[in-house]
Amino acid sequence: MSRNALKNISRLLDIEERPVEEAFLSDLKRSIEITEESTWGDLPSQTFKPSSMQCKRNSYYQLVGAQTDKGQASFNMVGICNSGSDIHVRIQTAIMGMKKNGMDCEWIDIEKFIKQRELNDLEIRSKTDTETKLYYKLYNISFMCDGIIKYKGKYYVVELKTETANKWYSRTNVDPKHYNQAKAYSLAFGLNDVLFVYISRDMLDMKCYHYVVTDDMRKDVVDYIADVNEYVRIQSPPPRVDAKRICQYCNYSEQCKKDG
Repeated sequence: MSRNALKNISRLLDIEERPVEEAFLSDLKRSIEITEESTWGDLPSQTFKPSSMQCKRNSYYQLVGAQTDKGQASFNMVGICNSGSDIHVRIQTAIMGMKKNGMDCEWIDIEKFIKQRELNDLEIRSKTDTETKLYYKLYNISFMCDGIIKYKGKYYVVELKTETANKWYSRTNVDPKHYNQAKAYSLAFGLNDVLFVYISRDMLDMKCYHYVVTDDMRKDVVDYIADVNEYVRIQSPPPRVDAKRICQYCNYSEQCKKDG
């Protein structure tokens, strides 16, 4: 009998011995995890992701199609991600309603924006009422855009971030780990201004910060991409970044340890 079969039998026996409420809750949590794991099919696309542009080694692994870490989903993390997505939609819907409520704010259709500005290197991969998935062919970048608005006559990229109350209460500005994300969006859309809205996951209160991207900042992203592409060309991973805030949720930690 296989080891997995023995584990399943042991688990069933354990559940039968527990009170029904405990057994039900255990099964509910595991069902959430199994459903999530069923979506772990293909490897991530071999493109740059602005949200991951904190570590060149991480970007390198994405480009070469390295295997992501295998493991069991966590029902807590599944819930946190789903909750964040729900909050995003509610905030985006509220932004769309600002014009109707008499405020000088217009929600911009990204597809029309791309055509009007002749951003021919930007390709729409999918689109909903609230989010647009894009591919920037010139630099091989794929990303989801939370929105573009025209507020008081000026265009802004809007980026929504949910976080714990502890992080939110101590927040006084844009998180440095989001700088490259803003720079990449600026590069793709030709817009200098990004509004980051940080939302407390507990109290649902919000803070907003204006991040202005310069030509030098956009060059930072171009240089980052060029560096990683060179490592891909020579088939050698970039130097390792050892930073808890970057490494904690990395999907390539096992491969990174192997490469030293």
